Amino acid sequence: MKVRYLLFGLCMIMGGKSFAQEEEDKTKYREDQFYISFALQFQQEDIEGFKQNGFSNNFQIGFVRDMSLNANGTIALGLGLGYGYNKLVSNLNIESEGSNTVFAVREGQKNLQNFSSLVIPFSFRFRTSTADRTDFWRMYGGFKYNLNFGAHFNPFYGGSFENDSLRKNNTAVFLSMGYNTWNLFLEYDLNSIYKSEVQLQNTTHPKLQTLKLGLIFYIL
Repeated sequence: MKVRYLLFGLCMIMGGKSFAQEEEDKTKYREDQFYISFALQFQQEDIEGFKQNGFSNNFQIGFVRDMSLNANGTIALGLGLGYGYNKLVSNLNIESEGSNTVFAVREGQKNLQNFSSLVIPFSFRFRTSTADRTDFWRMYGGFKYNLNFGAHFNPFYGGSFENDSLRKNNTAVFLSMGYNTWNLFLEYDLNSIYKSEVQLQNTTHPKLQTLKLGLIFYIL
């Protein structure tokens, strides 16, 4: 009889422990996500006569590893890796190349600069999600480190050639917010996209930063 009660007690303890472990695991979850974003780029500059003669855009795709900071997972950090493509349209024209690129503002011209980036985002993440709920409100914000490569310049008269005027790396701040899959996306460069050696014809440095505004989609 005592053995029966002992076995029953052990079963209850093990069952309760298993249930508690299951409940604990449900609270400790991650929102690891793939993301894809599309945005217009607005060039913020300090260049006399500069015009953005057309639509400049940005495309990004990547993956974020989520690290919860509290038991219910509503606050977290995110570290990711992604790819970005940028297209900038303006009346800036390359007048000479070499060790130091020289730009000039040309009225009526529509020149294109494009480049790719390896993107490393670090974010602070706030959301109303739970382990069982995939549709929720979110607000993610943080910093991005971009390693730029593959820069090309397409002048208005046609053709394309590589150009070494862009910084190899730059940083940006970003913010995304929304509900479920659809989210607004904002990103702003913290420094000029051009190297410090690059000049305008008047020997000043063409300081140009971009403001990206668009949509970002998170896929669990």
